[in-house]
Amino acid sequence: MLWLKRALLIVVLLLVALATMDFMLENQQSTTLQFLEVQSPELPLSIYIVFSFILGSILGVFIGWLITTRLRLKLMVQSNELNRYRKEVDKLRTQAVKG
Repeated sequence: MLWLKRALLIVVLLLVALATMDFMLENQQSTTLQFLEVQSPELPLSIYIVFSFILGSILGVFIGWLITTRLRLKLMVQSNELNRYRKEVDKLRTQAVKG
């Protein structure tokens, strides 16, 4: 079953690579971008689009990593707090049995 998943992943990655290559070959018109009086060099449109897709993907992964790290830290703090409360309850139980 593992080999089937790997084969399917390879096929999907190849299809994405082929679609990207086709997109880049069909969009060779040179263009410049301008934002806040700053002008970019003249490059094919496909370069700008593929670059923005890659940058967006990297930013998405980074933001996801930040959220996951924050949640893991919160979970660790709450786990420590839970352990502290369990110890306190156990201590109170042993005191009640002795008393």
